Amino acid sequence: MSYLSEFVGSLIFLLCGYSYMCNISLKNTLVSNLNYIELVFAWSLAVGLGLSIAVIMGGPAYLNPGVIFGQILFNNILITDALIYLFMEFLAAGAAVLICMIFFWDSFKDSPDMSKRGIFSAYPVKRNIPLNFIQEILATFVFLFIVFSLLKATSGDSTPLRIGVIGFAGVAVLSLTLNSTGFSMNAMRSVFSSVWFTILPIPNKNGEKADWTYQLTVNLIGSSIGGILAVFATNLF
Repeated sequence: MSYLSEFVGSLIFLLCGYSYMCNISLKNTLVSNLNYIELVFAWSLAVGLGLSIAVIMGGPAYLNPGVIFGQILFNNILITDALIYLFMEFLAAGAAVLICMIFFWDSFKDSPDMSKRGIFSAYPVKRNIPLNFIQEILATFVFLFIVFSLLKATSGDSTPLRIGVIGFAGVAVLSLTLNSTGFSMNAMRSVFSSVWFTILPIPNKNGEKADWTYQLTVNLIGSSIGGILAVFATNLF
């Protein structure tokens, strides 16, 4: 059940976020246009709901490869457990992309000139990999430090509602202040989904490919370092 909770929580988190991105990125939807505050609420609720569901199901609610790497280094979780949690997150990313592809099939078909890769992975306004790498480390660290610190502060009463609010608050704060990396802060949200974006027959990809140099450097290594540092810093308390 612990492993299943990681899959379900990750799926809820990603599905909520990706479906909103489909609505604002594709043609012939009822949303169609980006509203920054609405974007903040959408992703904040996605993270909060994912965390809450994972906790309700009795899981650790990592929902982030960087957090898992930090747990390996500082909290001694077994490598086998870590690999299974990572695999659950990878499957959840695939399921989320697949469900969005099915639900928005007609909108994908009606959007031949629209970029699709940004729906499922985060990219900066301006690509500057050395700078984006540092920004991703800082953004991931701050976000996860906020979440972990609040979780420890409420450890005597860690209800799913409290955890959902914590996830919401963490993303809301960062989404209003840090926008240089597209608010990924999570390799599951960007790198895992990019693999599935490449594999699945999404209509009108038109040869569009993931930027693997950016994804692996910034969204995988950068966010993982930020997650590891956040676990370490929180453990100091």
